[in-house]
Amino acid sequence: RRPSVPALSAPQLPVRRVVPMAARQARVKAWFRDTENLKNFGRMVGGVSFFSLALLSMKRIAPGHVGLIEDRTGNLRPYVYDDGQLVIAIPIWQRCINIRLIPVKKRFIKEYKTKDGKDVEVRLLCRLQPKVHWVPEIYLKFGKDYGRGFLEKEASVDIAEVVQRHTLQELVRGPEEAVDAIAEEISTRICDACTFHKLKIA
Repeated sequence: RRPSVPALSAPQLPVRRVVPMAARQARVKAWFRDTENLKNFGRMVGGVSFFSLALLSMKRIAPGHVGLIEDRTGNLRPYVYDDGQLVIAIPIWQRCINIRLIPVKKRFIKEYKTKDGKDVEVRLLCRLQPKVHWVPEIYLKFGKDYGRGFLEKEASVDIAEVVQRHTLQELVRGPEEAVDAIAEEISTRICDACTFHKLKIA
């Protein structure tokens, strides 16, 4: 007679209770009806919002820059912040602007009309640096990229006035001394404009 083999029984898995969606919603509604629960929930939301706002408000000025704080209406705080300094700027309403102090190398190329109506291309290469105490005024006039703004708004006007007084022949094929004198006049006028707008040029 063959010996009987014991039957193997499968392990009994725990039965997971399925809660209907309607029951969950009823529990949530009941939880929110409790006044103490609402107070705790409000404290949690308020605390998280406060600390998130505090972290987002802290801005550090980049090395080699100075900082300005500007609000949404375009007004600036009457302070200039040093590099590495930690400042407070309210998110959404204010923003921190880093203005570079290291001399910025700018290349400016533009075509102008000569006295005889011809087109001549002028190329200018210079380094610009703001004077620290006048950074707010420089930013309001020329923007964050003050070098490009100055060349387009001020230097371009001076170059155009000089070029319009000479013909293409005088500017391109004239005597070397005359061409150098024209270039020197442009350089002098741009330097005077830099001095007026509190910029250093090299």
